[in-house]
Amino acid sequence: MKMRKFLATITLIFAVTNILAQEHLSFKGIPLEGSVTEFCRKLKTKGFTQVGRDNNVTMFTGDFTGRKAIVGVGATDDGKSVHSVIVAFDESREWNVLVNTYDYYKDIYTRKYGEPSVCQEYNPSDSNSNTSLMYELGQGTVTYASAWNVTGGTIELSIEKAGFSGGIVVIRYRDAQNIEAKIQKDLEDI
Repeated sequence: MKMRKFLATITLIFAVTNILAQEHLSFKGIPLEGSVTEFCRKLKTKGFTQVGRDNNVTMFTGDFTGRKAIVGVGATDDGKSVHSVIVAFDESREWNVLVNTYDYYKDIYTRKYGEPSVCQEYNPSDSNSNTSLMYELGQGTVTYASAWNVTGGTIELSIEKAGFSGGIVVIRYRDAQNIEAKIQKDLEDI
């Protein structure tokens, strides 16, 4: 239920961002605009290595703020425009690793962009044990998510379930103009 509220709030943020966006969001100094091929070429110059492609997502590995990460570049259905970038850090089965990583990124994004537009951090576990905390994450009852409404789009940070008993910290960059173009295209399809 809490995740649904968070997603509804994020949807509202996207709507406001779409109205206000005048420039594209950037990832590592590269604007999320133009062709996916060009964006990926620029990402490679930043030291990222392409490791695959699945549908409209091109996958890379590389360094993000000193940490090993997998980066996915999302493209429109026609493959012409980049609309999002997703950063995923190594999976962990240790709650403290996950929450410390989340807290670190929440702090640095807050320093750069101000307080999150949305922040929900809830873990119903009555225990501080790793087993209990990871169980709650696996059950989907944990919500650790923040979002920043920034010039050109939104940046979302969350802890998410991964695999059978692990979790990952994920950062999503969503360009408002290109997401809106994708939504308009999808609306035509339905």
